Formats: sequence, C-alpha cells, structure tokens
Amino acid sequence: MFNYYLYHRSYEKATAKEIEGSLQDLNEIVVCGKCKGDHFLKHDDSIWAVETADGLFSEVVFSKIEDEQLRQTVIPKLLNAIESIENEILSFDDFDNLYKTYNAFYGINFDSSLDAQRCLRSKESYDTFRSKYLWDITPASFWERREQLFSKIILCPCVEAQIKAIGGAYINQIAARLRELDRYAVQRWKSGDFSYHDAKRNTALNISSESKATMSHDKYRAQRTFSLPDGRKECFELHIKTGDLRFHFFPKDGKIYIGYIGKHLETVQF
Repeated sequence: MFNYYLYHRSYEKATAKEIEGSLQDLNEIVVCGKCKGDHFLKHDDSIWAVETADGLFSEVVFSKIEDEQLRQTVIPKLLNAIESIENEILSFDDFDNLYKTYNAFYGINFDSSLDAQRCLRSKESYDTFRSKYLWDITPASFWERREQLFSKIILCPCVEAQIKAIGGAYINQIAARLRELDRYAVQRWKSGDFSYHDAKRNTALNISSESKATMSHDKYRAQRTFSLPDGRKECFELHIKTGDLRFHFFPKDGKIYIGYIGKHLETVQF
C-alpha cells in the first residue's frame, strides 16, 4: 500500500499559478493514471482553510485558477477522488503511526526539516518514489503487487503457495529473473511465437526446453502441467535455470504465464 497525503501546510503562500500546476499533476496521478495500491488522503478542515499567496485555498481553487475547465470540471472530480480523513497529519511520525508501509506528502513548498524523498511536488517525483519502493518486497507483498510489477508476465494461481514455501531468502532473485524476462517480452517480443533462443541471446537468462525423452514420459509431462488463470491446463516446458530454482513458463499471445517456481523437476536423467 502506498499512501499519499495532500499536505496542506505546503500550500501556504503558494500562488494560484503554482496551485494550478500542482493540481494538474495530481490529477494525472490520481484520476488519469491511478496505480493499484495507491491511497490518496486529505483533511478537509485543514486544506480548504489554508491561507495561500492569493487567498484561501478554497477561493483559489474555485475562482482564481485561470483554466476554466480545470477549475469547474477537473478539480472537483479530482478532490472528490481523494479520501477525506478525520485526523490532521502534521508530520511523518503522525503519518507512519496512522498508516503502514510507504507514506509520502504531496504539495508545493515543504519545510526543510521534512524527509525530502517523501515530499512529492510533481508526477515525476511521484513516479520516482513509487518506483523506488515498489520493488521493496517480501513473499507476501510480491504476490499482492504482481500486477503492478510486470507488464507481460502473469503468475498462475499455484505460484502463490510456491513463493510462500520458498520464503524470503530467494525472493529478490525470483523478482530479478522475472523482471528481466518481463523486460525482454516488452521490448522484443512484439509479435509471432515466443523464441527462447532469441531470449537467451538478448538477456542473461539461462532458458531451455526439456528433452524429447523427458516430455514423452507421462509422469514428467504431468509434473510440468499447470492451470492458467482461466482454468485451462497447459504444459509449461520452457524454463529458466538459476541456482537452486527453476521457473517453468508458458508463452502465449504476448503474455508469459509462470506456472512453477521451485526446485528442479524430475527428468529422465535427474
């Protein structure tokens, strides 16, 4: 969970023009491109009463912003999308006591005593903050964030238990390998069938298929058969080798389905 608080004190002495730019960026974040796991907050009693350089925040927002469409349509929708809370948050200590995990302020002018990395002034600083902490993962948070972490990779339902069984010792290794596979799929697998030979040439991943002897054996083929999210069963023959782990995957229609992460599966030779 990422929590962002509209920090009212940062708007003190801000001009109408500065507030307009700040809210335009915030609209891009909250309304146009909100990410799963984001939680935006405000304290109505505090934000509306802030004395800015051009009057009360409420007056500026609804009468002094030059862009008429922004003032009349966009900002009301934006502010309505931000949850109102009872507690006024004045410091990161307050914030961290109320909400767990990753907390940041959003605004314009922040006091130098505040943690600068957690004071967001634009969409760019928001993207930087989110990217930094998104990959700060545990086995549980990795599963919860899977749709945010990857564009082309889909973890099949059985993988949740596999990751939890493996535990935290390997979670960063797992994330790194899948991140590289996802990056390859985004950048190079534009159409046609997936080529694991091309993936090997253009990544540091050790990808291979199984031998014909292994795949012709019903027992071993069954070990590599997993259910896709829609319930269909497929054989996940392709796999990544990394240390003690194997990642079995099934590429289809521009997506890469991960069906197994764990120890080496049996073969005719192993």
